[in-house]
Amino acid sequence: MSRLTKHKEWIVHMETPAEHDRPYREQVQYASLGARGLALGIDMVVSTLIAFVLSGIVSIFNETLAFMLAVFIFFAYYIISEMIWGTTAGKRLAGIRVIDMDGKPISPAAAMVRNIIKVFGLYTLFLTLVEVILISNSQDNQRLGDLLANTLVIKD
Repeated sequence: MSRLTKHKEWIVHMETPAEHDRPYREQVQYASLGARGLALGIDMVVSTLIAFVLSGIVSIFNETLAFMLAVFIFFAYYIISEMIWGTTAGKRLAGIRVIDMDGKPISPAAAMVRNIIKVFGLYTLFLTLVEVILISNSQDNQRLGDLLANTLVIKD
């Protein structure tokens, strides 16, 4: 092998970034829109069942408190699950999880931001469409809540 050939191989090797030199978001596979939709569907069923059962018990004593509990559970299910485990039951079954842009677990604030946006988005067709368009067209498959919270949803 000539000296020039060795030199070219070295240059090519030096120009190719190592895995650890690339940003974390370039080293992972993003969750598909289908996997995210499946997870959301499962989570809506799970959170609704939990809210229904617990608020049903509380409604025996106070209907206003039962309604407030149901709303709280619907919000808290997503936020608390992602704060503690980085995933929800639906995400776990769909094989996806939420991380920050560096691959670390998300902060409590990030969990709150991304899920408050999600819950409000579920109540309007327009915001739901915006979310789908953002996921489909953003570089990192992020919806509005992910963009604001600096989070990624990846395949596990």
